[in-house]
Amino acid sequence: MESAWTLDQLRTLIEVVRTGSFTKAAEALSLSQPAVSVQMRSLERSLGVPLLERRPRHVVPTDAGRIVHRYALRMARLEAESRAEIADLKKLAGGTLRVGAGATPSIFTLAPVFAEYYRRWPAVELRVQIGRTADLARAVLSDTLDLAIVSSDVTERALVRRPLYTETCVAIAGRSHPLAEHPEMDASLLTGHPLVLLPADSGFRRFLESALASRSVRLNTAMELASLEAIKEVVRTGPLMSVIPETAASGESEETGLRVIRLTGAELTRQTAAIKRPDRYVSAAMGAFYRLLGERWPEASPPEESAGSGATEEQDVQV
Repeated sequence: MESAWTLDQLRTLIEVVRTGSFTKAAEALSLSQPAVSVQMRSLERSLGVPLLERRPRHVVPTDAGRIVHRYALRMARLEAESRAEIADLKKLAGGTLRVGAGATPSIFTLAPVFAEYYRRWPAVELRVQIGRTADLARAVLSDTLDLAIVSSDVTERALVRRPLYTETCVAIAGRSHPLAEHPEMDASLLTGHPLVLLPADSGFRRFLESALASRSVRLNTAMELASLEAIKEVVRTGPLMSVIPETAASGESEETGLRVIRLTGAELTRQTAAIKRPDRYVSAAMGAFYRLLGERWPEASPPEESAGSGATEEQDVQV
């Protein structure tokens, strides 16, 4: 058995497994196809076992190949983290921070945070991806995002959560709606009024229906819209009501054509939190973002460890 395998060989293995092709791996790595083949043969000789099964149309890893591929991914991640730590020595003089955000917090609570982050650290490229909670959680787990801010429950237990703030849900109605003069109403009364709501597969809609089901309240959905701003405009100019997060109703009043009605008789409070991988290296750029979140919501809880996780970088995100 030959000695040393190299990071270059492991990177090549990762690309061959990812693409299922020597040619595509070569293109991704800016190498020639023969160079990729030589690296893989050398790696197999070093380990004394075949790592790849060459089939007519594609390449698949053998059992040994899957084991080496798993460790290769870890080594690649460690290499990236070591580079990130070295980059941090430059004191936020550059770099990239990838943040995911749900649609509601990105519009109604996080925009000032993003703007302040740029004002303080303009050399850091802040990439924000807007999406649904499940998609953002998967992106965090797959290391496509550094962290995400979400308002719906996350089913993936292998994530560290930092609660930021809680908010309740409110009903909104136009000036001419029969309930417009009521500052509050029992949630059970929603059944008697047609509503415009977020789509049924949205995290907020699932939360709302689940919370009201305990009171045997069934919503009378007359229209679905994917935008909270569009929902507010429909309510403002028509006969429909809606139920939206409280932050989405901030700034609305009789002057703006919307009446905000507090809902009673049901637990309609939900939590917005920051999520990250427990083993995620907290770079200087990421730590700065966490500190900014702590400034915005001083009452925010410290990060919660995920079930079964070991030590994390929590000392870097305390504020």
